[in-house]
Amino acid sequence: MKNKISLFEQRFKHRYMLKKKVNLMICALIVILGCLSILFILDYDRDGVLTFRWMTVDGTVFTTLISLFYLAVGLWEIRNYTELTRETVYYMRLSSAVAESMIIFVVLVSRLPFSPEHMHIFRFDMFNMHILIPLLTVASFIMNDSPIGKTSMRQRFHGTWFVTFYVIIMISLITSGVIKADKIPYFFLDIDNMNALEFTGYFIMTYIIAYSLSYILYRLNLKCSWLWFKKRRAKT
Repeated sequence: MKNKISLFEQRFKHRYMLKKKVNLMICALIVILGCLSILFILDYDRDGVLTFRWMTVDGTVFTTLISLFYLAVGLWEIRNYTELTRETVYYMRLSSAVAESMIIFVVLVSRLPFSPEHMHIFRFDMFNMHILIPLLTVASFIMNDSPIGKTSMRQRFHGTWFVTFYVIIMISLITSGVIKADKIPYFFLDIDNMNALEFTGYFIMTYIIAYSLSYILYRLNLKCSWLWFKKRRAKT
C-alpha cells in the first residue's frame, strides 16, 4: 500500500509540475501577445488613452499583468520547490479567466454578428484580444490551475474583480466628463440617456453574468483538472 501511495504521489508531483510548466509557457505567450496587441492598437487607432475605454483592451491589460505576476511567482516556486500565496494566485487567475470570458460573451458573441465595424476581428491585435488570449486564458485555467477546494458564494465574488474595476473607472470617467458622450464605449454605460432603474438593471445583469462565469469556471476547473487524482488515490 505504501509503495502504491508513494508511486501515486510521485506521479501526482510530476503531473502537478507539468501543469505548472505548461501554464508558465502559456502565460509567457499571453504576456507577449498582450504587449504586442496593446502597442499595435495604440498605434493603429490613435485614440491615445481613450483606447483604454474598451472592455477588450482593459481586459487584455488586466490578463497580461496577472499572467506576468503568475509567471514571476511560478518561476520562483519551481526554482525554490515551494508554494507561494496559492489561494491569492488562484483568485487572480479566476478573475482573469472571468474577464476573458466576459470579453467573449459581451464583445464577440453579442456584438460581432450584428456590427459590421467589428468584422475586422482577424486584424492582428483584434484576433489576439478577442479570441486567442481569451481562449488561452480560459483553457489554461480550467485544465492546469490547481483548485483550492470548495469555495463559498462570497469567495467566488473574487472572480468579478475585473468587472468591478472596469465599471467603477468607466462611470467615474464618464460622469467627470473625461470620456465624452460620443466616446462612451457601450450603451449600458450611457448614463445620461437612461433612468436609474435601467442603469441598475444593467449593473445587476452584468454582475450576474460575471458571477455566473466565476462559478462555472471554478466548477469546470475543479472537475476537469484534478478530480481524477482523488478517485485514483481512493482506489489505491
